[in-house]
Amino acid sequence: MTRERPDATRRARLVVVGAGFAGASLLAKLPAGLQRPGETLLVDRQEQWEFVPLIHEVAVGRVHPDTTRSPIAPLCKDRCGSLRAAATGVDLEARTLHTTAGTVGYEYLVLAGGSSAAPPPEDMAGHFQTFWSLDDALLLRSSLASAWKRARRGEPQPGGLTVALVGGGTTGVELAAEVAVLLRYLGKRSSRPLEDARVVLFEASDRLMGWLDPYFHEVAMERLLRLGVEVRLNTPVEAADPSGVGTPDGWVPAGTRVWTGGVRANPLVESLPVEKDAAGRALVGEYLTLPGHPEVYVLGDGGVYEDLRYGPLPPTASVAVQQGPWAARDLGARVRGAPRYLFDYFDRGYLVSLGPGDAVGRAAGAKVRGAAAHALYRSVFLYYQRGRRDRLLTGVDWAMSRAIGRLGFD
Repeated sequence: MTRERPDATRRARLVVVGAGFAGASLLAKLPAGLQRPGETLLVDRQEQWEFVPLIHEVAVGRVHPDTTRSPIAPLCKDRCGSLRAAATGVDLEARTLHTTAGTVGYEYLVLAGGSSAAPPPEDMAGHFQTFWSLDDALLLRSSLASAWKRARRGEPQPGGLTVALVGGGTTGVELAAEVAVLLRYLGKRSSRPLEDARVVLFEASDRLMGWLDPYFHEVAMERLLRLGVEVRLNTPVEAADPSGVGTPDGWVPAGTRVWTGGVRANPLVESLPVEKDAAGRALVGEYLTLPGHPEVYVLGDGGVYEDLRYGPLPPTASVAVQQGPWAARDLGARVRGAPRYLFDYFDRGYLVSLGPGDAVGRAAGAKVRGAAAHALYRSVFLYYQRGRRDRLLTGVDWAMSRAIGRLGFD
């Protein structure tokens, strides 16, 4: 029997928090027994979902921001109810979810709320932009466009067009390549030399994208150096102010400063009284549920599953879109009283964009780079988008950026 607080304002057999990669892929495969508004409830604070893998292209004007937005409502058409609210806490013992619209009782709970940007240290936080959402991308685009306009007006400012990126993970690498290409593009359209147009990528360890095969680091280094990106390995950033950043090697003037130092689990997961890793992700077992609470699934970026072959799985879309359908299948078995399914991860590989027309990856066991990798990268992202409209708009944006220039800069 479901244990619920008497003050629960809503009840559902299954409550899904988050309409991202994991939550949406679960709802798409929802078993017949749960495909009714009274049985399943989706909770999300937004009306639209953002396709985060493309925000680095929004930041440099290659993709329109609306292209990355998709309405959430169609996910629940004829299959579940929806509640537009922020989830604020979970009472695991009472089996209730607290939201800004009231308390929701559940029999099964799926936490798939994604992640948030890991913030800079407190003493530097006010001097960096983070980069993990569409709003972050638009803020960065505005900063870059403002610096470009000042340069065109002949208003010199030390480091005005220098972009400092702190964190050499996949986000930092992809953004560094895109901004370097943008600065080249703007330089060709300037009547005066852009002497301080630089991209400096700082990484505290000895290689980029350390959780991936060293091949990714090697190819990325080659490409970034060819684009003119200054990659500073073994260089932690220790200080920052509105004029730039400080490292053990000295001060670097930088008008734009972006913290790309990884991600953390969303606050809802971090607040759970369960065992978590250093990034705040909840440790889950072989069914992707919390130890001691088999009714609570944690999918996508919020959970960390230790695979016997690959170790802890990373917080990527590739993992999330496998976990969603699997959890739907397991829930269907539980509802029917049938044997359950152990989670079985399939390594599809990984792709990293290195600017327009270039990428590096590993797919089906093969290492790929250059134009072929970029074509694969684009095809995978088009596949992950939610509908025909989104794919069409993305394709049009890619074509138009070559034909008419950069949105927000031309």
